[in-house]
Amino acid sequence: MRLIGNLEDFHDNSTHSIRRGQLALLIVRRAGQVFVYENRCPHTHKTLDPQGGSLATSGGLLIQCQRHGAQFIADTGECVAGPCLGDTLKALSVTVRGSAIYLGTASA
Repeated sequence: MRLIGNLEDFHDNSTHSIRRGQLALLIVRRAGQVFVYENRCPHTHKTLDPQGGSLATSGGLLIQCQRHGAQFIADTGECVAGPCLGDTLKALSVTVRGSAIYLGTASA
């Protein structure tokens, strides 16, 4: 497992872009839960946020790509509007221990 941040680093109902080595990540906080996706649009294969800032729509339900306006459900990564309709963002496994967020799952 690899530490990617702490819960207090990421506001609820928002998204945050971070890099860990060569990997561009999109951290999503929605209703207190944490989701991590590769920050890569299935349509353009480029980052979702070339302009920076949060991609979350009001209430954090959707993530909106700044390049072409595609919209993804925050909890599942499924595209529900735009040129990649039906595709999904690549979800990565995440573990939260206390307030620490780790990429990967804990070993049993």
